[in-house]
Amino acid sequence: MVSKVALHEAAHVLAAVGHGIGVQHVSIDAGEVILAPPGDYLEQGQHHGAVAAAYAITALAGQAAAPETGVSESDQLLLRHALFLASWTDPPGDMHRAISAAAECFAVDHRQEIERLAIILDERRCLTGAEIAEVISGQ
Repeated sequence: MVSKVALHEAAHVLAAVGHGIGVQHVSIDAGEVILAPPGDYLEQGQHHGAVAAAYAITALAGQAAAPETGVSESDQLLLRHALFLASWTDPPGDMHRAISAAAECFAVDHRQEIERLAIILDERRCLTGAEIAEVISGQ
């Protein structure tokens, strides 16, 4: 049986990668995913709303995949920053509702990949960005 923490962190990783956000490290012992900073994406001309949505979905994907785990303080911080960025284009309440729905859909649509990555996370406890890319490419 895969742990809820591994499911939670795997969902963050796959949501980030699926939305074009680099992942530098994931650890289920620390309960964290280290993401690439958004500056890289904004400099590449990405629309603020799209970047904000990508980070917000990533923040909420963990809870969507494993509801019992809730939303950690770091998830809430990432969500607040993403909603602030999104507020430049859309009202925060509207963005939060839309992003919550998108995170739920992401977790349902990618459940098998999340579970496969969670199994590997349970075994290895942490992965680097390069290891994550290797695991995902093998799925």
